[in-house]
Amino acid sequence: MRIEHVVASYGRCCVCPEFFDRFYTIFLGSHPSIKPMFAHTRFTKQKALLREGVAMMLLHLEGKSIGTQCLNRLAETHSPHRMNITPQLYEYWINSLIATIKEYDTDYTPDLEIEWRKALHAGVHYIVMQGARADSSAQG
Repeated sequence: MRIEHVVASYGRCCVCPEFFDRFYTIFLGSHPSIKPMFAHTRFTKQKALLREGVAMMLLHLEGKSIGTQCLNRLAETHSPHRMNITPQLYEYWINSLIATIKEYDTDYTPDLEIEWRKALHAGVHYIVMQGARADSSAQG
């Protein structure tokens, strides 16, 4: 995986102020169960958390401990036990983010999409596995 290409792409997207608004428009409409999960969400804060969360995921994939620490916290808060976020819902998140990147990254290519998908699936897999571990510890 060429993580540096994904990091550069994310930088190009983040300079567009409407990128995160567009992501949430796509994401909230991607599955009927998602929009109600955000019914009481303050989106100004949520968009900042998303921006940071994706950046931390990329840092984790680069082997940076700060990114891993952040993903560990996300795994706890976003587990099925805490927020009722099942692993299946992450695919809607990934597809929504990819759709938004396609619209906003001026250097988007199909090969870059493959790299993004590899990165996002690796990060989500880590979150899901850590979340399952946290859930089993909380129940045990």
